[in-house]
Amino acid sequence: MTEQTSAEYRSLEDLAGFRTALVELLSGARREVCIFSEQLARGLYHEKAVAEALSAFARGSHFARVRILVRDTTSIIGRFHRIHELAQRLSTRIDIRKVEATVDTPDWEFVIADGQQVLQCEDRDQWLGVFYSANPVRARQLLDLFEQDWPLAATDPNLRRLSL
Repeated sequence: MTEQTSAEYRSLEDLAGFRTALVELLSGARREVCIFSEQLARGLYHEKAVAEALSAFARGSHFARVRILVRDTTSIIGRFHRIHELAQRLSTRIDIRKVEATVDTPDWEFVIADGQQVLQCEDRDQWLGVFYSANPVRARQLLDLFEQDWPLAATDPNLRRLSL
């Protein structure tokens, strides 16, 4: 393995490693972040450092865009979740939709930034996966999967802010 290749790929084996990689990915993103998640796991996405990095990205440019697909919104709706609250405040930049799983819908999670960076979790129970700081081929493969489900997903009415 060359020096360049090892710098672009990092194996992840725990939740702390995923948090660090996600903050790194969000800090390096410039235009678009796509998140595909089972339920925006609180141990990862509710963390203050992650929410702050996502907020900084979304506010960093008028062109910044965050698209989030989740399978299950129950844990987001049931109690305060930093990413949900951020999406409500920055609704023109952050869009959360609930995906109806199809046969082609992956059962693992991933985050893609700018068609280059990839954070992929193959095992949510043990938090095993990989982080690529630059892998446009893998990013394109995952983005294609994401784009298949995005138009079929809908905004969960329970995620909307209720104004009195």
